[in-house]
Amino acid sequence: MRLQLLGTAAAEGWPAPFCTCTACEEARKRGGPNLRTRSGALLDEDFKIDFCADTLVQMQLRGRHLAKIKTLVFTHQHSDHLAPDELNWAAKPFTNTPPESPIDVYANQEALEILRAKFPEPERRNLTFHQLNALQEITTAQGDTILPMPADHVTGAFVLRIQRKGKTIFYGHDSGLYPAETLSALTDGTKLDIALFDCTNGGAPTSNRGHMGVSGVIQMAEELRSRGAVTNQTRLVATHFSHNGGLGHEELVRAFLPHGIEAAFDGMMIGV
Repeated sequence: MRLQLLGTAAAEGWPAPFCTCTACEEARKRGGPNLRTRSGALLDEDFKIDFCADTLVQMQLRGRHLAKIKTLVFTHQHSDHLAPDELNWAAKPFTNTPPESPIDVYANQEALEILRAKFPEPERRNLTFHQLNALQEITTAQGDTILPMPADHVTGAFVLRIQRKGKTIFYGHDSGLYPAETLSALTDGTKLDIALFDCTNGGAPTSNRGHMGVSGVIQMAEELRSRGAVTNQTRLVATHFSHNGGLGHEELVRAFLPHGIEAAFDGMMIGV
């Protein structure tokens, strides 16, 4: 199982298009992993998590395509995670090789309202909509399981536990410190192979509510370790960074290194 983090920035990207703050100017100067597009991920070739307006360029930069997508799941309704216009391209005449069967799209009620307003006849765009409900595990047509759990973010937002072929991913952003019911759901004996955490606030002072910073990521990683979900074999990865957090990629790497946590970068491939 291979999870590729296509984008690792918060809503405005990094460097932000209208910003010349120190963090943005330093990112422009350094380049490389300091250049971040909006968040989204691709599991193997057929499972997409979130779909932002940067998805096209992410596919082009990585030499990848979405022609084999079977499952698309949205964490929440914010525009840097859900860009409904971009789903138009899954049908002719925008593709000459449309999906063999409609893409199963899973989302919360708020995101589905946006999608249904855009696509009142989703089958015409090779889409089938399904509602996700908190703490109700679903099994996809491909045999993967998705457990949506409440996030500390916007109304209805989820963090996700995804299981595929005996491997388990915790997709833990966008969220501040995890709600009690989410921590409880993760305390069922399941060991995580990959755990992703929100680090929007970086090194800036923060309450770790709504989004986390470095301190919140470390706290939640240790909490999940104490509950047995995180082990010494778990890949711990911080992602979803904002320029307002102040720490560039190199500084994030140094901040997390003593805690066994990796700082994500665009295109990062995580295999388990």
